Amino acid sequence: MNRFSFLVLWGLLVSTSATLFAQANLSVQGTIQRSFGAAVDDGNYSLTFRLYETDAGGTPIWEETQDAVEVIGGVYSVVLGEAEPLDAPFDQPYFLGVSVDGGTELTPRARLTSAPYALSLIGQDNTFPSSGTVGIGTTEPDDQQRLHVVGNTKLEGDLEITGTVTGIEVDFENITSDINTSANISAEGTVSAGNGIELPTGQSISYNGKNDWRLVEVDDFSQDTEGWVCQRSWRESDSRNFERFSPGTPFSQGYILRPTDFGSHALKKQFDLSGIPHSEVKVVFTYHFFETWGGDRSEFGYAAFATSPTPAQGSDNGQFQIGWVHRRVDAVGFGGTGYVDLYPPNNTLADYNMRAEMMAQTDADTFWLIVSSNVDQSADDESYGISNVEIWVR
Repeated sequence: MNRFSFLVLWGLLVSTSATLFAQANLSVQGTIQRSFGAAVDDGNYSLTFRLYETDAGGTPIWEETQDAVEVIGGVYSVVLGEAEPLDAPFDQPYFLGVSVDGGTELTPRARLTSAPYALSLIGQDNTFPSSGTVGIGTTEPDDQQRLHVVGNTKLEGDLEITGTVTGIEVDFENITSDINTSANISAEGTVSAGNGIELPTGQSISYNGKNDWRLVEVDDFSQDTEGWVCQRSWRESDSRNFERFSPGTPFSQGYILRPTDFGSHALKKQFDLSGIPHSEVKVVFTYHFFETWGGDRSEFGYAAFATSPTPAQGSDNGQFQIGWVHRRVDAVGFGGTGYVDLYPPNNTLADYNMRAEMMAQTDADTFWLIVSSNVDQSADDESYGISNVEIWVR
């Protein structure tokens, strides 16, 4: 290109019309004229396109160069966004700047216009004015649904619901990614999920207008003792030894906490329910009876709620509440193949365990859980353990 033509191109005028496609490409047709109105010579030109939020000045939010654009009679047609992803949200007016063969950007910039009905999607509301069914990912939405979303290659990733979904039916079919919601999900019908329903702390699932029990904490001791301590008794704070172990038998692969000095030493932990609305608390756990508890029937294991790790004896103000108690049962001989053999050869009688639960009516943010027994022997002879502790609220 000679110097004269280059200088002339500085003053060229550009007119454009644009259409936005679902693929986030922009079809643009424009004209290139010389400053005196004649079309430029036919041929291939390098055109650089820039998208701005202002009609003059500012920094482009997107840019793409197409090296060989055919121009015939001064008219060119291109599709923008194929070389550089066109990821602008298109929620406000934009202006398109064009430069030719690396020259200065032509003026004025062309304002991208919208189809009349597309204007309803510009701005903060982003509402669909149609009174019929809206289809996303399908051209034939189910006429029985207000919104019908079909996942395919154009609709991938998580579905996030940030409002409250009430009073309507929401069917999720063949959805393999997460469904996240920052509000409660309430339904009069069935809510099901192939991989379970996971709720953030403080959220709940209600059905038929009622909230049911929800699990807020699990202590399975798979990594550590999870904040539990061992003390002399339910009302004394002197520290005592305890262990975290796994029996490793075919039917007990998990971990258990167990006092190792004396059979009646207490296991304790304070639980914090701050930020979790509740008026009732339920504790579900597994209690293990180890070795041969004494011959009389007065020995028992128990679990209790307390407001203190060392509650007052004889208190009548609700400070200490026995929630679960169970007397030992007559052990059954299994010829040395008991539940777990802690101290051979004293395994002629089988140890056993039971799943237990207790409840308390309280809206307190914190409470102590105390588990113990009243056996009067060293742990070598009689002891207990706990595992799989669950805290439920409603």
